[in-house]
Amino acid sequence: MSLVFAPDRPGPPPPSNKLSLRTAPLEPKALDAAVFLLLALSLSIPSGYSWGAVLLLLLGLYRWPAVLRGRLSWPGDMRAWAGAIFLMGMVWSMHIFVDGKLVTNSLGVDRSVKYLLVFLTLPALLVGRPSEKALNWGCWVGAIGAGLTALWQIGILGWDRAAGYTNAIQFGNLALLLAAWSGARALRAQQGWQKAVGWIAVLLGMVASVASGSRGGWLTLPALMLLIFWLKAPPRSTGKSLSHALRAAAFTVVACLALLALPPVQQRVSIGIDEWQAHELQAENTSVGLRRSFWKLALEVGEAHAWLGAGQDGYERLQRQAVGRGDMPDAALEFNHAHNEWLDMFAKRGLLGVAGLALFFVVPGLIFARGLRREPEDTQGGGATEHADERRAIAACGLMTVLGFAGFGLTQVMFAHNNGNMMYLLMVTIWLACLQRPTVRS
Repeated sequence: MSLVFAPDRPGPPPPSNKLSLRTAPLEPKALDAAVFLLLALSLSIPSGYSWGAVLLLLLGLYRWPAVLRGRLSWPGDMRAWAGAIFLMGMVWSMHIFVDGKLVTNSLGVDRSVKYLLVFLTLPALLVGRPSEKALNWGCWVGAIGAGLTALWQIGILGWDRAAGYTNAIQFGNLALLLAAWSGARALRAQQGWQKAVGWIAVLLGMVASVASGSRGGWLTLPALMLLIFWLKAPPRSTGKSLSHALRAAAFTVVACLALLALPPVQQRVSIGIDEWQAHELQAENTSVGLRRSFWKLALEVGEAHAWLGAGQDGYERLQRQAVGRGDMPDAALEFNHAHNEWLDMFAKRGLLGVAGLALFFVVPGLIFARGLRREPEDTQGGGATEHADERRAIAACGLMTVLGFAGFGLTQVMFAHNNGNMMYLLMVTIWLACLQRPTVRS
């Protein structure tokens, strides 16, 4: 695999009076390998994302001396994202000291350290960016691996729901994202057999999502599909944008209805509706009933500790008290979060935490949304249009990541799990880096 460097991207070459960093012979291949492994192994083996993450960290540490000497410049978008990572790391550090003692049995210290480590990976993606080949095959192998894992667990092991090596919700949600990324990358494939592999990956990624029974993830499907259908035939002029958007919306509705017609999906949706209605009759010991109890408690805790929240330990203590009073079922004690990203953050870290979480989504979301816009040079034809189409495909993958995690967070706390944190942090960073032109200054 080869690394695609700045010279074959749109824009002028670096001025001759600037110094260039020499790239180690194996560094481009190592970056490609890191991105490929991160995606390809993410759901197929236990903590599969860690292999690529560790390699990215090593590459980042290798380039930090150049950062400290001022030889690497940070594009504005990457600076904004680095600031969002740092701010979110500070949010996680809230409540790690209680009565002057470091609390290590909550997620605060763990998340703060991991966010620092991801911050250290950034210079690896300032020097270069992964090739299309690494991105394509990483997404496709990752989605195919998720689908085969799901078929094995359902068909051979006889599990009721596929869960990979995490839990069914995390597995299904991340598999759905892999399927969406695979679709966007399949549209960019140059050869027919590669396109076929890409669409097989989409199918198997969706199989994993359906087999997991993760209904909350399916709420994001319309947004993800809309972006893919938009990419399939982007309008070549502003005047055609409305009609193209209507066609993309129509295709999205048809695709969602087709998915809803599948018996496993129908069954899970029907169970969800029944559980919602049963909650009105005080039947709380169900998946939906528990969530409604969690949401109610989290809102009450957040209102009582509006600015800074009650912290992880404080939230769990109040949850135990609620169970003791009979306000929540005993099954609630099996969980340590509110099954809603925003309410969980509000209860544990207050409005300051919610503001940090909002920036964590909004900053990259706005950058990716801007990347989807058609620029004047996009209509010049030839290589300029080709590069513009690839830029929009990258932007769409990044926006899918942000919208996907935001949607998943309505019924699950993705950031309560290692794979949720690492896949969001690293994939947003990678998609952002692919939108930038690496630059070096003396």
